[in-house]
Amino acid sequence: MGFVKLSTQKLRREPSKSLVSEDYLDLIHAPTKLFNPYRLLIMQTLMLHGNVEFRQLRHNIPEMTDGNLASHLRVLEKLGYVHYHKEIVNRMPRTSYEITEEGRNAFGKIVSSLRKMIKYGPNI
Repeated sequence: MGFVKLSTQKLRREPSKSLVSEDYLDLIHAPTKLFNPYRLLIMQTLMLHGNVEFRQLRHNIPEMTDGNLASHLRVLEKLGYVHYHKEIVNRMPRTSYEITEEGRNAFGKIVSSLRKMIKYGPNI
């Protein structure tokens, strides 16, 4: 049997290329609590319509109960993405919500990153 002589040369490795574009990294830094379908719908609605009453949100987002909506709004409020206004109109309490500048920026970054992924990603 013959012996195989192994070379002791070092293999040169080429610098690895990034598989993930820098354009998509905003998604990594976005709060994971924002990645919920209902919260994204709430944020989009507030971005498009400004100041929106609680009952308008509830009636316009499918399968939303009062408690479910209130929970999602509380999370968004703790993140600093929305704030609320309470007032009394005809002896009835009225609560409305508005997106904050911080919420506008966070939501904008996510939407921008997703648009880039869709534009430059594979055609699915």
